[in-house]
Amino acid sequence: MKKNLYYHTVFGRKNVIKEFIFNSFLDMASGPRLLLEVFTRTKFGERYFSFSTAIIFTVVLALYPIIASNIPSFDNYAYGREAEETGIGTILSKYFTWYAYLGAFMYQCIKRREEIKREPSVFDFARFSLSTGVVNPAFYDFKINGQTPTPRQVCILLEPAIFLGFGILLAIFQQSLGYLLIFCSIVYSLSWKGAYYKGDQFVMDKIDKLIANEEMVDSFVNGRKPEETRGFETYGKRPENTDFRRKVAESFFENDDDEPVQVF
Repeated sequence: MKKNLYYHTVFGRKNVIKEFIFNSFLDMASGPRLLLEVFTRTKFGERYFSFSTAIIFTVVLALYPIIASNIPSFDNYAYGREAEETGIGTILSKYFTWYAYLGAFMYQCIKRREEIKREPSVFDFARFSLSTGVVNPAFYDFKINGQTPTPRQVCILLEPAIFLGFGILLAIFQQSLGYLLIFCSIVYSLSWKGAYYKGDQFVMDKIDKLIANEEMVDSFVNGRKPEETRGFETYGKRPENTDFRRKVAESFFENDDDEPVQVF
């Protein structure tokens, strides 16, 4: 495989800070995604779905109402009121939908774990271990502008839209679960949008490298304009002699073993 040193040097620069923030967000989004996708997807990859992570999230979210209910509010301090004692019964009645959802979540996680156990071994090349699962086919029964939705539209729009709708409905009735679902659905949509963005960028990088390889001679050696080289253009001064330009162009390319590649 030819490596275009010119492309990597001139066009291959990356924004390290932007990539760090972007990748950090995708990593942090795994939790909110997990809380939703176990209901809409099946057959996760062995390394994608973590049952232990699901347990940790369940425990943390189960403790949240207890902790939140026993922290005195700002109003109590501002107006000198004493904090009301909150018992388990009060917490359960106030957060009934919260705990019901956690119970359903754990039930779905157990089902997903059992599915993984029944899947063929990843060591026999029978299954992609990082698979994000199989989307419920019912999502493809929806129509967007009269057309069957694409996998991208299902991930970014339809899947989170269901939870967003339920979240808004629950939030209207002052249910804390509603705010959690709204937050998770937004993160879910953005994380999938980010994943597809990374995939698009990777494919475009490969396409641009191929175009740069194919148009290098016409652009650098023959001096053709960008409109004649699919938009590719080389920058900088060039030798006046065509043979010298060709020799310089040859040095732009390397094989994997760093041997120069002949340019014809």
